[in-house]
Amino acid sequence: MSKKTLRSVGIDLGTSTIKISSNNGQSLVKIPSIIGDPNPGWTGMTLDKSLENNLVLEQDGQAFFVGELARLQSEIKRTLASEGKMKSIKDAVIAIKAALSLFIKGDGEQILIATGVPVATSQEEMSTLSKGLSEEMEINVRNDATGESHNYNVNVQKCLVLPEPYGSYYQILKSSGESRAVDAIIVDIGHGSTDILTVYQGRLMRTASGSLEEAVDTLTTRMARTLQDQTGKIIRPFDLMKTIEKNLKAVMVGGQQYDVSEVKEYYIQNISEIIIDETSRLLGTLPPDAWIERVILTGGGAYVFGDVLKEMMWKENIVKSPEEVVVPDNPVMCNAQGFELIAASRMKAEKKKGK
Repeated sequence: MSKKTLRSVGIDLGTSTIKISSNNGQSLVKIPSIIGDPNPGWTGMTLDKSLENNLVLEQDGQAFFVGELARLQSEIKRTLASEGKMKSIKDAVIAIKAALSLFIKGDGEQILIATGVPVATSQEEMSTLSKGLSEEMEINVRNDATGESHNYNVNVQKCLVLPEPYGSYYQILKSSGESRAVDAIIVDIGHGSTDILTVYQGRLMRTASGSLEEAVDTLTTRMARTLQDQTGKIIRPFDLMKTIEKNLKAVMVGGQQYDVSEVKEYYIQNISEIIIDETSRLLGTLPPDAWIERVILTGGGAYVFGDVLKEMMWKENIVKSPEEVVVPDNPVMCNAQGFELIAASRMKAEKKKGK
């Protein structure tokens, strides 16, 4: 492969998953945002031998399980983010290096990265992450299922670090043909937190942005607690995720079927009210001339809370009608796709400078 190969990559470092977009949005990958210690044991026994689900990063004489492998096989594991902010920049760098290996095909690639982090992440932490992923970088990964190793030397021309919801903002504007910066508020409902980002006159407004712990995980936790009270059985919130994702009305507990539609709707309404209250409070800090032209609901929680939030935003006069609230075609991957567009745009600008 030519050493002049250029690649733009968009990465969304979420509280539950890392989303990666490359090749003009044609290559999309989602892995759990978990780093784990190696757990020596059987290898090669799994039917799934993909690198994506058997990813080991080797660095400085240490090995790290990343993503699905860490989730399933590591006894000691660490999440990358919680409570709306990064927990460890070092772990974030490890995860991004591992994620990049899923796209790189050989030595000498030049990469420009744009990555999103939770809104509550400080400017200093964002700068540290950017520096940790700049210039020459060696990536050594191994497939735990097959034992196959891959070693790459790549040149990261630049690593832009921005708040996660900005990726969806950029993607929505570009896909709609909008060439100007519009005043907008983006509500990114993830698994472990909800990020709210406000854009005013093209600026990201920190004073009008924030993060909430209420999210999809809050819904499953409260539903699990209610079901435990009803059934006397121990129910893990994680076990209810498929029920939420598939919009099922009933679950099986101890061989019996229980209707959860009423309790689910109750907690969706309750959590949505908290999100709306915080959104209204943040909007109240904007200058009087601010005019919110777009409200964007993104993240996996947009599927769960979207309809209720649209209605509430209309009733609270945040929008003139529920139809003014935009939900991306792919709210889970939209941030990553938007960041890839940002990276590609910056790459074009860098090329022009070099001429």
